Amino acid sequence: MFRAAAEEVLGEIEVSGFTKAWLPTVRSLLQSSPDLSAVSGNFSARTIRLLRVAQAFQQALHKEKLIDLSELYWRAIEYSPEPQKVLIYGYFQPRKDELSWINAISAPDSVLFLPAPDAPLFQDVQRSVEWLVEQGWELVEAGGKGGEIGAQLSQTFIRARSRGSETVATEIALTQNSGFAVTAHYYSTFKAEMRSTLAQVKVLLNAGTPARDIAIIARDEVAYGPQLIDLAWEYGVLLRALYDTPLLSTRLGAWLSLLIEVIDTGWQFEATAKLLSHPLCSNPDKNFWATVRFEHPVGFQKWQKIAQDLLQIDLSLLKKIHQLERRDSWVEWWQDVFRTFGLRKRCARWSRESIAFNNLQRGLVELSKPEAEKLEWTEVCREFRDLLQVLTVPAQPGRGGVELHKPTSVVGARYAHLFVLGMAEGVLPAMISNDPVLDFFERQQLQQQGLALPTAAEMARREALSFYALLQTATGNLTFSYAELKDRQGQLPSPYLKQLGLKPGEPPESAIASPEELRRVSLRHSGDYKDTVLPHARHAFGIEQHRESSDVPNEYDGIIGIPLDYTDWVFSASQLRNLGQCPFKWFADKLLKLGPPVEVDEDLSPSQIGQLYHKVLELVLAAKQQQPELDITDAQILEEKFAIAERQIIPADLPSWSLRRSEHLRCLKLALADPDFLPEGAEPLQLEANFSGEWHGLKVRGQVDRIDRTENGLVLIDYKTGKSRPSGIKDRNGKAWIDVQLPLYQEAAGPDLFPNEPVANAHYYSIRGRNKIALSSRAPQHELPDVLDRCKAHLDQGHYPVQPDNGRSACTYCDFDALCRQGDRLSRKGNSNGTD
Repeated sequence: MFRAAAEEVLGEIEVSGFTKAWLPTVRSLLQSSPDLSAVSGNFSARTIRLLRVAQAFQQALHKEKLIDLSELYWRAIEYSPEPQKVLIYGYFQPRKDELSWINAISAPDSVLFLPAPDAPLFQDVQRSVEWLVEQGWELVEAGGKGGEIGAQLSQTFIRARSRGSETVATEIALTQNSGFAVTAHYYSTFKAEMRSTLAQVKVLLNAGTPARDIAIIARDEVAYGPQLIDLAWEYGVLLRALYDTPLLSTRLGAWLSLLIEVIDTGWQFEATAKLLSHPLCSNPDKNFWATVRFEHPVGFQKWQKIAQDLLQIDLSLLKKIHQLERRDSWVEWWQDVFRTFGLRKRCARWSRESIAFNNLQRGLVELSKPEAEKLEWTEVCREFRDLLQVLTVPAQPGRGGVELHKPTSVVGARYAHLFVLGMAEGVLPAMISNDPVLDFFERQQLQQQGLALPTAAEMARREALSFYALLQTATGNLTFSYAELKDRQGQLPSPYLKQLGLKPGEPPESAIASPEELRRVSLRHSGDYKDTVLPHARHAFGIEQHRESSDVPNEYDGIIGIPLDYTDWVFSASQLRNLGQCPFKWFADKLLKLGPPVEVDEDLSPSQIGQLYHKVLELVLAAKQQQPELDITDAQILEEKFAIAERQIIPADLPSWSLRRSEHLRCLKLALADPDFLPEGAEPLQLEANFSGEWHGLKVRGQVDRIDRTENGLVLIDYKTGKSRPSGIKDRNGKAWIDVQLPLYQEAAGPDLFPNEPVANAHYYSIRGRNKIALSSRAPQHELPDVLDRCKAHLDQGHYPVQPDNGRSACTYCDFDALCRQGDRLSRKGNSNGTD
């Protein structure tokens, strides 16, 4: 409704987050005056637009017989409530609308408590008192209880702000002698502050202190709340946090937002997999993940089949969106979605999610009005997303437990143990800054028209007054704290601490408050306690210590000491290269079989591009073999063979293929036109030829891309899509440049495939670079027999150390870096490049 009102005034709104930015300021306007239509003046264009939006929003609400919560008191006064005798306590800094409502409902002999000492801090409250006196109220000075520690501290705070801090230290010393502790601590980090505070809370609870006597205060509940809730769960401390968070921040809100994203983006792989594996949707097993990784589905039809077969979820309802429907029909569609996925039952597992579901149901009632209005899907989504932002739920609902509050939430309460977090400059008190929608100058202009909008000075006094009221809630121990470092930014202590005469000191030694903390401590100390996790944790910790030390590698670094009988093991050129570059890489892949699961990419992988190029060249040259007079540069021939190869290799629904096809076709066309590709006099003898045999005492097999017969003998060719010479295996100094593939072709493939013909040469051909790549003249190829003996020694001894080549070529496309943890630690281990 707010967005519709804003669009009526401003036109179509395209700015993301418009509601979040404008609605709070509009609500402050509604709260500031009973009648915005009477406001007029020479305002800025922005202020005029804002007033018009506020008025249009208010009129739209009233037309539907609704009000915004911010105007509640003004509208209630219009109903002329019958005055009653009331006692009001806790409204220590009432706004204009609250004060007017109190005055309207109060009968003679009613009592309203307001703190109004003769001090600059209370000038706004004193003006409220003067207004009440004008309305007929009688001013009676009440004597306060001065014995409680909170009352003493609040008086100290007032005097410090009025006269300076000369006498504060003496007053605090007198307060400390009352038997209660008032302390301030600094912590190195944000998390350390929260951990220590919760540990102190747990000590109190274990000592029998009722949870209702303890409170944790944070000026910025949103900053502290989520981590405090997580840490309280770890510590076994029941914590309640009742501050409001957007429904979008809940599991339900996040899932519904993701559902809209999935539908709008055409059921893309990652987003849809995340949607269907969410706790509010399903509990997929390994078969689901194996299937989706292998098929990599994109599009509704494929996901519909997978969801039906593996999750027993019918997604057909989600396809019915491309139509113009009435508002009430769209709301019913959402209700059908809730039923399809069983959201009510799934949300019931968490109290916060259950509240979120119920609040959303109430919000959908409003979304359905006016029922007959017809909307497109995009309009429905926009309003639904706004609903997820506007609706709120408590951060951590429940019953009992220690409560987390902001200072203004505890006015009038009493706590024997109060922990105030975030006592840092700019946090408590909060930094006063301009509203980006309505700045202080514009507020001052509106004040002159009777709107009760606070100025910067008033906001600062409100902040100080809320701290004054907070101090009064303490009846026992009061602990202030702040973190010296938060979000990598240094923090200074709050000026309020100086005004209380408190100098932050080192925190007390924290008790071990959770099994996780006990395990962390126990890892480094002897002694056992009943914990099934600790022995495994110690074992894992010992492994990591050894890996990071300078001690010789052990079985967790590949030195397993179990010989491998490689008599029947068949090696490929890539296996020998991996074993020669980094033995651990070969060990993890071939012996431990830890390679990544087969997964289809949304774009062509380098491997698929290589397969495509190889297949096209094979088909073109096969045609050349059958028709020697064929011109391989003929574009029609290339197009024909390319079409055959792409049908065999390229997935039919690859999203980007139509954009990439011409690029690959052009690359192959240029390669075929290169004189070095098929030199004059060379005859393609065999294509994609498989071979096997024995080489340097190892069984080998492979496939040669092409074998040409020339006047000097056979030439064996291997295609490469890259432009540079491929890396080889390590020499004795650790440089990966000894080629293993071409010697293997010359010495094993040639004699196996054509035993009676001499092999003249072997080389790589770069398809993209359009050039031959021969063996490096500088590489120590004469070391190849010794290198292969070293590889056999690794197999004989069962030694597969993490020893990549000096240039880390082995690590460039390695799938096992998280397992081997190669890095600086290898310099401590020493690296003999496998020559020991």
